[in-house]
Amino acid sequence: MRRTQSGFLALAAVALLFSLGCEDQQAGAPAAGVGGAGVVLPETRIDKAGDEIMASDKKAEAREWLNADNHVLFKFREGKAGLVKIVDEFYAAGAEKVYVGNIESEEGKDFAGTILVVLPEDFAARSKLFKIDERVGPEFQEDPVADRGQKYLYYSLD
Repeated sequence: MRRTQSGFLALAAVALLFSLGCEDQQAGAPAAGVGGAGVVLPETRIDKAGDEIMASDKKAEAREWLNADNHVLFKFREGKAGLVKIVDEFYAAGAEKVYVGNIESEEGKDFAGTILVVLPEDFAARSKLFKIDERVGPEFQEDPVADRGQKYLYYSLD
């Protein structure tokens, strides 16, 4: 009987510890950019990647870059002409800037790895840009993202 009580008390203690949690963080709202269970939100990852592109010398304004004949897209089924239309659409909707990023040079050609849209603070313009994102995201094999105050929209071309 004593062994059963000891086992029950040990089991109860373990259950109590699990219910209290074993995290290093204090309870409360998650940190900015962090979802439940410490998962980093896609928007936070996009802003981090965007900041890295903006700090890099391997980026160029999209319209200018797309005009050159020796510039090639890694992948985009609509080709350069289709991408020019999308870039123009982003600008018409209020994007502050649109960049190609992660540019790699090989054998006299420059290959773009990403498209980065710098988002404005204006709510109406942001709404238009996120509507475009809903439509074009799948063309880049990207899931649409929600507006959570992030700085960028990001599309992979590789």
